[in-house]
Amino acid sequence: MKASRFGRGDELGAMNYVTPVTVRNAIKLVKKGRVFSLSHTLEEGMPVNWFHQDFLYFTFRSAPEMLDYFSSKFPNKNRITFTNLRMEMSDHTGTHVDGLNHAAIGNTFYNGFDTREITTTRGTKRLGIDTMPPLVSRGVLVDMTLHRRYDSRAVIYPRDIEDVLSRERVAISRGDTVLIYTGWERFWKKDNEKFLSSMPGIGVEAAEWLASRGVVAVGSDTQSVEVEPNEDREQDGVVHQILIVKNGIHLIENMKLSELSVAREYEFLFICAPLRIRGGTGSPVNPVAVV
Repeated sequence: MKASRFGRGDELGAMNYVTPVTVRNAIKLVKKGRVFSLSHTLEEGMPVNWFHQDFLYFTFRSAPEMLDYFSSKFPNKNRITFTNLRMEMSDHTGTHVDGLNHAAIGNTFYNGFDTREITTTRGTKRLGIDTMPPLVSRGVLVDMTLHRRYDSRAVIYPRDIEDVLSRERVAISRGDTVLIYTGWERFWKKDNEKFLSSMPGIGVEAAEWLASRGVVAVGSDTQSVEVEPNEDREQDGVVHQILIVKNGIHLIENMKLSELSVAREYEFLFICAPLRIRGGTGSPVNPVAVV
């Protein structure tokens, strides 16, 4: 695969489109001062992709236990005590952002990096989620429920997106983050099997259409952003390959977008900061929209 348009060795991908000018313009969108959290709560009973396995967490230190401990080991007048949790999870648990080392075409990551050469027991030596800067951009909600009610396996095409953008009276520009709301979020924790088994999403044409417009990231209220099963049953994850591998565009999955839809907020300041996990292939996030 040929080198990225941003030059051989680049690890930012479409994040190169984020500039001081685009950030300042995005900040100017804030008029009301209202903040929307676009993340689901990490909790027991939430849907988790079988590929990433379970989300486990438990109380590791309890306040009553530690009060006795500190009283005996470190006597103090103010009776200090602490509570802590321990967690075990994939870096693609809950609402999360995909790193550019998450998907590959054969043995090739984004920008021609060889999976065999950079993969270690602690993620990858290049393209880790620690190389993704905090994302501050103009956000655009493409509320597909304005176009139709989506069922599983429904493919979203460029003409569908254009129809919704026309209804919303917004346009997509270079450097934007585009969030696709399908309404599939309604099954989160209510019917996890349905939420995970198949889903509506963008197809190949829409992925290429979005990439051609220079978007920085694409998110959705589904677990994959792309339609599942794929349009071509002999292919899997092809939209991930188009967006991540070929164009360096980050994906944000399992988003909570219904509140933006209800409020009819289609253009906003978007902020998303991943955890800086060395070599990580993704990161849980709590993205926000500010209007």
